[in-house]
Amino acid sequence: MQFTELTRQEFENFTQENFSHFTQTPANYDLKKNSAAETYLVGVKDEGSVKAASLITLTPVMKVFKYAYSNRGPVMDYSDKRVFDAFFEGLIDFLKPKKVLYVRVDPYEVIKERNHEGEIIKDMGNRYIFDYFKAFGWAHTGFTKGFDPVVQIRWHSVLELQGKTPKKLLNDMDSLRKRNIKKTAKNGLHIKYLTVDQIDVFRRFMRETSEMKSFTDRDDEYYISRKKYFGDNVLIPLAYVDLEEYNASTKADRDQLVKNIDKAQKDLRKDPDNKKAENKIKNLSEQLHNIEDKLSEGRALLENHGKELPVASAYYFVTPHEVVYLAGGSDNRFRHFAGSYLIQWHMINYALENDIDLYNFYGISGEFTPQAEDYGVIQFKKGFNAKVNEYIGDFIKPVNAPGYKMYQSLSKLRSFIGGRN
Repeated sequence: MQFTELTRQEFENFTQENFSHFTQTPANYDLKKNSAAETYLVGVKDEGSVKAASLITLTPVMKVFKYAYSNRGPVMDYSDKRVFDAFFEGLIDFLKPKKVLYVRVDPYEVIKERNHEGEIIKDMGNRYIFDYFKAFGWAHTGFTKGFDPVVQIRWHSVLELQGKTPKKLLNDMDSLRKRNIKKTAKNGLHIKYLTVDQIDVFRRFMRETSEMKSFTDRDDEYYISRKKYFGDNVLIPLAYVDLEEYNASTKADRDQLVKNIDKAQKDLRKDPDNKKAENKIKNLSEQLHNIEDKLSEGRALLENHGKELPVASAYYFVTPHEVVYLAGGSDNRFRHFAGSYLIQWHMINYALENDIDLYNFYGISGEFTPQAEDYGVIQFKKGFNAKVNEYIGDFIKPVNAPGYKMYQSLSKLRSFIGGRN
């Protein structure tokens, strides 16, 4: 077993074949390198065969030193102790001459599967990983919940697709998800993908949604740069209403209602005591009133917005292992068109069609009570019959122990001074 730097091709081959996060990809390596970040591809080889791989980024700390990070890495079989030992022994030796203070990793390893009430469905039985890290002097940073601007979220909502059909997946959803997905077909909704030059459309939806729901979104550069470097492995679906199609469908429904009302009225004239016909006329008349309003709205929208009405958009990373729903937003004025539901359903089917076994709704807080800041989001994802993956969390190890102690002392001092101001 030998710790070594990997070529880009070796790294790509290994991460394509072994389950890995979109941050552990050659595209992300290219992005980091071209943005002048100090970035390395490292791993372990056994008789020429790659057994572990990781993208490592070094960031300046206190001007003189650096901090090393493997985002959702390294990629390896953590049950293989020989590989684990070779990687983490070699990593520290590799980082020491590079003036690294400390290194942090957050392996993409699930420790428990849960439902959306937080109840454990399955314990993955891999607690030995904690022992492995502890033996090498790594400290676990805790079983965190909530959202952090720096640390990766420790909880994902995911939908397993292996062996599933669209019919099966739809049947397993709750009634609201089923109803809204089926509703999109009547609403004249369609999907198209935005290019990097059209990303401002997606950004507008995100700004509106982040303001309405009071969360801090990533900046424009994050989304633009990832689309440029990841290319077709970043997809930005836009849901839009074809208003001509929508109005034609609505008019057809209106015309059918009128025919049904006429028929019921004829039945009532033949038999004035026909309560069934009388109630039918009442119910259909209420439906007619609603559909007339719907038709008026559609005609006004067509006049004001033209043929295509954008209503929602989202941002996805695609790997051979999973389709990741990173972020999405919609126009609150047009939520009744259910554009966000069509995007989810479209991308679930995209994963099926491309033999990708996992659809990742991505981060949730890990708080499963109605008081959770993202409780509505959790319920939305739960409705698709998703489960929750709880990840192992972060591990930190000093590389330069005296320097790291000084860094910690300075950090505590800054926090103390900041707290007093």
